[in-house]
Amino acid sequence: MTATRSEFLSQDAVEAALDRDDPVELMDLILEVAVDGADRGFAENCCVQLARHRNPSVRGNAVLGFGHLARRFGRLDGHRVKRVVEIALHERSDYVRIQARSAAEDLATFLSWKFELPDA
Repeated sequence: MTATRSEFLSQDAVEAALDRDDPVELMDLILEVAVDGADRGFAENCCVQLARHRNPSVRGNAVLGFGHLARRFGRLDGHRVKRVVEIALHERSDYVRIQARSAAEDLATFLSWKFELPDA
């Protein structure tokens, strides 16, 4: 019997990956958690945590994950998530800024949040 995708995304497996802190693993994992994870709160917490990661690809994908969560669940912790996205919109990394812009557009579409987007 083969493992299902949700078994790979168990909270224990995700927490083990967070502990390993391998950027290559985390940049894909965080998107899988946002797109397929069953627990919105856990997925949101993972995105918030990894939005502060040292690797810009991990940070960017974590911020992008907020857009996926908004689409899937129709709600997020506005106080916490909105601030993370606003900071990411002004990040030094082009990749993080691009992903933050995409997330801000999704959050505006699915949650009616307003952002002041910097010039591209």
